[in-house]
Amino acid sequence: MINTKCLRPIAYENLIRIGRSNDGGYVIPEKIFSICDGLLSYGINKDWSFEKDFWKRSPKATIHCYDHTIHFLSLLKFSFKSFLLSVIYLVLLDRIRFLKAFNGLFVLPDYYSFFKGNRTYFKKRIWNVTQKNDITVDDTLNVISQAGSKNIFIKMDIETAEYTVLHSVLNTKMNIVGLAIEFHKIDHYDKEFNALINAFLHHYYIVHIHGNNYSRVIKGGDFSSTVEITFLHKKYVNRTVEISTKNYPIEGLDQPNRFSRPDHELRF
Repeated sequence: MINTKCLRPIAYENLIRIGRSNDGGYVIPEKIFSICDGLLSYGINKDWSFEKDFWKRSPKATIHCYDHTIHFLSLLKFSFKSFLLSVIYLVLLDRIRFLKAFNGLFVLPDYYSFFKGNRTYFKKRIWNVTQKNDITVDDTLNVISQAGSKNIFIKMDIETAEYTVLHSVLNTKMNIVGLAIEFHKIDHYDKEFNALINAFLHHYYIVHIHGNNYSRVIKGGDFSSTVEITFLHKKYVNRTVEISTKNYPIEGLDQPNRFSRPDHELRF
């Protein structure tokens, strides 16, 4: 059973949403950009809009992205699929889906224009061992540290592998200023999820939470089975802490991952 009561965020006003509309955007504290000099992004698939927005606000930050599924052929196939969908949605006069598909036509040039300089893509899976196609969180921290970053923000969306690798974040000596993590199937991994949240709350505050409406609502409850949680290290909250009384999702800030469905309301 999920301990939802401890998931209610603290009252924190200076939040912004970066990344594309709907699926792919995350809500984070605005102060991250003044204290962070490195972004580690685990799991980007074919969408690095969050990373692009992060770079626009913090152009000197080193950005390292890890994903084992991206290669030239996969991007080419995605572009072709986007072309076909653009034609279909244009005929159907479906403006929103047309625009989403149309943007996919430019994934290849966008990849090559973004990943250069202090912005690097690594074709590696985040895992608990470093081997041919896998790399540990500790090793990614070492790599970005060698690039000069000392204050790191982590974005993670790795399809349940979070339960295998997140303990490394808690044990590192690196300064992790905050994290935006998508936790998947929390009802199936309830013991692992509860243990991780309890461990994180020793050092971090939850400043935001959002339910992914691509996932289902947990049976017998009012909570999404996949949630995006944003953490901020306690040393960056220099005031009396109060628990938020807001409704989640927050109107005007959050967006449904799947635009064609209503967002999941979270009841703690």
